[in-house]
Amino acid sequence: MNSTNDDKKSKALSPKNEKPLVAIEDFIKDFRHKGISALANLPKNQQTLMVNWAQDIVDQYGSVLTEFPVKIKNLFDLPCPKENIKIAIKTLLPAYLTKGADDIVNLLKERYFRLSAFQEISPEDKETIIKEANEVDQKPESTDTSLFPTYHKYMQIIISEQKILLEEINTFINDLQIQKKDS
Repeated sequence: MNSTNDDKKSKALSPKNEKPLVAIEDFIKDFRHKGISALANLPKNQQTLMVNWAQDIVDQYGSVLTEFPVKIKNLFDLPCPKENIKIAIKTLLPAYLTKGADDIVNLLKERYFRLSAFQEISPEDKETIIKEANEVDQKPESTDTSLFPTYHKYMQIIISEQKILLEEINTFINDLQIQKKDS
């Protein structure tokens, strides 16, 4: 990004500037009810603010994915609630679909899907998971789930959520593509 966009982004996310923060909160609430039309119905300057917010959230989330490469991640390591990251990704997708930037669309889909790895992990489970994950990595051929019950419990939750997230993001993208064809 260029410095002008960085300036806009930092102004949009600055705690000193309450008005943009309220606008972002309002946008998130509106998006939950109206979907992507919440963005389309905003004035141009607010659309820019929301896209900058979304890009910043997705960038922060990407950094977390890089920083924590383990399969099971703690929900509290995310830069904001999962729902906000989902909205940020969905906010960015229409522009990249329109541009035909398939590589970025695929990256955003993957990041959406990978939200499943972030789970609320109790402190006692966290230590157990780390220990079990290290053992699983040392014995990758073992498929016996009874050997690592805590690790496998969270992996089952992740896999279940992955299916839901994948269906959710594919439906969203398909709906956008149908709207694009109809217009």
